[in-house]
Amino acid sequence: MSDEKNRIEWALLFLRLSVFLVMFVWTVDKFIDPGHASKVYEHFYFLGGFGPSLIIMIGIAEAFLILAFVAGIAKKWTYGAVTVLHAVSTLSAWKMYTVTVNLLFFAAWPMLAACVALYLLRDLDNKFTLAQPD
Repeated sequence: MSDEKNRIEWALLFLRLSVFLVMFVWTVDKFIDPGHASKVYEHFYFLGGFGPSLIIMIGIAEAFLILAFVAGIAKKWTYGAVTVLHAVSTLSAWKMYTVTVNLLFFAAWPMLAACVALYLLRDLDNKFTLAQPD
């Protein structure tokens, strides 16, 4: 394996693991504190009335998605879904970028860039994946 290909694969692995880590914490929050997740859906996505059962079902679906994502399974779909979910999350918090200066919300932008990079370079992301390289 060429040195350049090896460095690219390691870089993409670290991007994938870091995106997974953030998504994992968000997913775990749905199980630990469904009320918090419900408030987030209502405040940022204008989707109210999500009870604990529905939040937990969303958490289960999200857990399957992010586990497939971190394993590199069906990259076109899992990397794409993670990118879209994070883009919606990032863009739905637009008031946090203009009304107040909440620096934690700005961390969403580099993560979105990482998601887009992973999606665009998914065929090169082969280190420790269950998918067969091309």
